[in-house]
Amino acid sequence: MSEEKIEPKNGDSSPSPQITEKRIGCAHYKRRAKFVTPCCNKLYMCRYCHDENEQHYLNRKLVNELICTECDTRQKVQAVCENCGVTFGKYTCLICNLFDDEDKKQYHCDGCGICRVGGRDRFFHCERCNMCLPVQLQRVGHRCVENVSRSNCPVCLEDIHTSRIPCHIPDCGHLLHRPCFEQLLQSGHYACPTCQTSMIDMTN
Repeated sequence: MSEEKIEPKNGDSSPSPQITEKRIGCAHYKRRAKFVTPCCNKLYMCRYCHDENEQHYLNRKLVNELICTECDTRQKVQAVCENCGVTFGKYTCLICNLFDDEDKKQYHCDGCGICRVGGRDRFFHCERCNMCLPVQLQRVGHRCVENVSRSNCPVCLEDIHTSRIPCHIPDCGHLLHRPCFEQLLQSGHYACPTCQTSMIDMTN
């Protein structure tokens, strides 16, 4: 925390201290480290920041160096700065090179090969679908589609497996991003773009 005092201007006799918190991280993650990207040898706060500014994609698992944003020390990827001792993120996964100070109930899934959010107790990994699904689908059953999340969203054609955008799972078992699903419904399209099965109950 740093305190910034506001001096009175033009006869203002009631100045009040304004508390400002140091911003850490980027729009995607709160963290105290920048990646040294092995693909282009540049500094980026996260893979999304990199991918938004470059013409290629960063595989964050290949990153082996980072720079502490507190003391600017360049070092190997690790959980704690070797120079100043700051923790790069309250949640740290050294498999995915993921650091985040925000509690999103993150957990690493070996089956998916990535970190997920929402809490390990609320999801199970379906071996055939090859992705984590809500536990209620384990109880009531779901239609398995092999490696379903490894396909892109059929609407926006963006990646689903590693996307930070929530997914919708219609009864047919195919996946699409939830905003894309809602966009289809709003435009009067009720069939799954992949198999043309109705995505909603049309009996009413």
